[in-house]
Amino acid sequence: MSGARREWAVVGGVFAVIVVVVAIWLALDRRPPEWDHANHLERAVRCAQDLGRGDVRGILERSSFYPPLALCAAGLVYRLAPSDAAAGQTVVLAFLGLGMAAVFALARRLAGGSAGVVAAVAFGTAPFVVFSALRFQLDLPLAAMVALALLVLLRAEGFEHCGFTLLTGVVFGLGMLTKPPFAAYLLPPALWVAARIRSRRAALNLGLATLVAAALALPWYGPRLLGLAPQIATRSFKQAAESGYPETFTAAALLFYPRWLLGQLGVIAAAL
Repeated sequence: MSGARREWAVVGGVFAVIVVVVAIWLALDRRPPEWDHANHLERAVRCAQDLGRGDVRGILERSSFYPPLALCAAGLVYRLAPSDAAAGQTVVLAFLGLGMAAVFALARRLAGGSAGVVAAVAFGTAPFVVFSALRFQLDLPLAAMVALALLVLLRAEGFEHCGFTLLTGVVFGLGMLTKPPFAAYLLPPALWVAARIRSRRAALNLGLATLVAAALALPWYGPRLLGLAPQIATRSFKQAAESGYPETFTAAALLFYPRWLLGQLGVIAAAL
C-alpha cells in the first residue's frame, strides 16, 4: 500500500470508528431532540414534502434565517427512508466525513501526509465535533464546507486555474446555503488571494466564480438581505442574554471562548 493510500486508510478508519461510536450512543440515548435539533428535523420533513411537490418556491421561503442546503439534503434522504432522525443523522455524518477528508487534503497539501492525518483526526475527534455529530444542527456542516472551500481556494492557485476557480465559486455558493457565518470564515482569505491577482486571466476567472456563487446563493439571500442582519444581531446578543450568557464585551464575555475552546477543540488542536 502506498503512503497516500495508507494515510487515507487511517483517516477513513478513524471516521468509521466515530460513526460506530455515534451509532451506539444514539441507540442508547432515548431522549427526544430539542431546540435547533428538533426544529431542523421538522424543516427537513417539510423540505421533503416540498421536494415531492417540486415546490422550489416553498424550499426557498420555508425559513427566514436558516438556508436550505443541509436541511433539504436531509429531506432528500427522508424521501428515500422516511425517518427524520435517521435522515438528519445520515447527513450530519456525511458532512463529518467530508470535513475530515477536506481537512486531511488541505493539511497534506500544505505540510505533508503525516500532518494531514493528524489534522483530520484532530478535527474528527474534537469534543465539539463529536457532540455536533450527535445532533442535526448546522455547525458541523458549516465546518465541513469551510474546510472544503479553503481546499479548493488553495487548489485554484491564485485563481489562475480556471476549473478549480469555478469550483471555488460553486463551493462558496453552497457554503452560503449551509449557514450565513460561512462568509465570515471565507471572505478574508478569498479577498487576500484576490488582492494578489496580477493577471487578466485570474481576474476573469474570479469574476466567473463570483457569478457562479451569486447564482447559487442569491435566490435564497436576495429576499432576506435587509432582514438577515437584525436577526443575526438579535440571536447573537438579545437571545444570548436571555439564555444567561455574560453581557457583551464584559470581562466574563471576553474570557468565555478562551476558556471554552480548550475543552471543545480537544488536546491536540488546543496544543497547536
